[in-house]
Amino acid sequence: MSFLWQILDKPLAQWRLEQQLLAALVVLCCAALTIYSVAFAARRIRPPRLHERRLAGHPVLISWRDGVGLRQSDDGLCQDLSAGGMALALPFPLKVSTRLSLRVSEAKLSAAGVVRRCDHIGPRYIVGVQFDRLSRALNNPSNSHSGVENGNAA
Repeated sequence: MSFLWQILDKPLAQWRLEQQLLAALVVLCCAALTIYSVAFAARRIRPPRLHERRLAGHPVLISWRDGVGLRQSDDGLCQDLSAGGMALALPFPLKVSTRLSLRVSEAKLSAAGVVRRCDHIGPRYIVGVQFDRLSRALNNPSNSHSGVENGNAA
């Protein structure tokens, strides 16, 4: 280690060319590692959600068109709900970008949306749906009519 101190004690102009190149390479590697670490950390930080989530647990009737255009419908379970979308638990997968109609009769809620994610977790699939339009204001529980609210809730 004493040879490093001998090199570092000299002014940069007195270093041999290979020592200067090695020092430049070390500085570039450290800078690249720092930039990569900051970029990696920035990707891991999620932006705050636009809408508060609420746990639901209500049965949901969903309908969609399959790959050949036939209308399908089935039951699912609402895991959580916000003004922007919901997470559904289903026994089958749905393709991302599939358009859905949803009806939660217990909450007097009907919505249309798009599948944004589908994750296989244990024996079921958790499907994230982003709403296009939403009936019944979620933030106002006293509002129980089924007219369309604000057209675009996402």
